[in-house]
Amino acid sequence: MDLPSEDSLRWIVSRYAGLHARHGAGIGAPELVQPTGDYFPDAFTPTGEAVAQLLARTLEYVPVKDGLDVRLRFVDASGEEEGGACGTGGCGSKAGSCGTGAKATDAPRDRVLELEDGYLLEMPAESVGHPVALTTALSRAAGAIVLAEADEDVSPVEVGGMSELAAIASGLGVLIVSGAHVYGKSCGGARISRHTHLTVEEASVALALFVALHGKKPSVARAHLETTQREAFAEALDWVESNPLLLAQLRTRPEVLEAGLFRIEEPKGFLAKLFARRKASEEEAAFSAASPKRSAS
Repeated sequence: MDLPSEDSLRWIVSRYAGLHARHGAGIGAPELVQPTGDYFPDAFTPTGEAVAQLLARTLEYVPVKDGLDVRLRFVDASGEEEGGACGTGGCGSKAGSCGTGAKATDAPRDRVLELEDGYLLEMPAESVGHPVALTTALSRAAGAIVLAEADEDVSPVEVGGMSELAAIASGLGVLIVSGAHVYGKSCGGARISRHTHLTVEEASVALALFVALHGKKPSVARAHLETTQREAFAEALDWVESNPLLLAQLRTRPEVLEAGLFRIEEPKGFLAKLFARRKASEEEAAFSAASPKRSAS
């Protein structure tokens, strides 16, 4: 499996670094959320109440304030409303395009609308019957709300990809990557669908950046990924490990990466990675020595 194009890599790195530069303190040290009962212990049934509860649980893992009013409304395949809106605390009785320009097999049709007193998630009704599509959509919605709460000004053409990057940066990367390549069967035979704006390769690079940045074990990220996603993540992690200076700058000087001032190295072998890490440490040490020291306040 190939890595994303250089343009895509630069988009992912610069946008991820921008989020970290401006909101790293707010994001903190997020958990790497897994699709297991440990993270989602609530019993699930295909009802509006259960989806609203799952959305509320998802929002617990991202950096937004408690008690945020997020409502849920289901729409049919044409975009027409099916029933009424549900809140994240439970239902009442009434019941974009990728930043890198990639096209999805099944373009996501959910969207988050900002209201005066909260948010409204419009969710295609058919997503409720597909667990991966559902958790991917809810994770992307959580990412969109993170961006809105952080007052991020995102262009319409990038909003889908940026929402997924924000979700990955907040710890929901395994759920996003899982939805980027879904194998299924139909009356015509095998079918591959995609429920993300980012490709599986692009989402995997962002997940690899998250794992390396926060010191997570790659084996934990791989544990609940399917074969194709594992292969994409392995390639992405190899690339991140082959670019130690880029990773060091993401930790200490993300604004440099956001500005696009970085070089991209090809994946390297074991010894070449060791030399690259040593060189990156020397360059960062030289930068720190040359930088003016901040006076204590």
